[in-house]
Amino acid sequence: MRPLALAAFAAWYLRQFLVANVVVAGHVLRPRLAHRPVVVRYELRSRTDGEVASFIALVSLTPGTLVVDRSTGVVTVHAVHARDSAQELADLRELEERMLAAFGRTGRTS
Repeated sequence: MRPLALAAFAAWYLRQFLVANVVVAGHVLRPRLAHRPVVVRYELRSRTDGEVASFIALVSLTPGTLVVDRSTGVVTVHAVHARDSAQELADLRELEERMLAAFGRTGRTS
């Protein structure tokens, strides 16, 4: 693990977490807001049990998102406040890439 990269990731994730809380609170306080929940299948770049477990925990800790299924190399995510499926997949990819970089490796596969 790389301490500075881990600290930068923690700060980035905390911001994402707080923004998600505000969005979910807005939906609770103003239930007429239009939101379209999505369910997406996301192909993991994480390979070790620790990486996969960390990714699932980070997704599920974020308000409005939940990992509902996991099979080899794939997780299914339900997102309440997603803009659309493509954007949700891009957000999940960014989360995983930042997490893997903080752990000291890239998630990019050849």
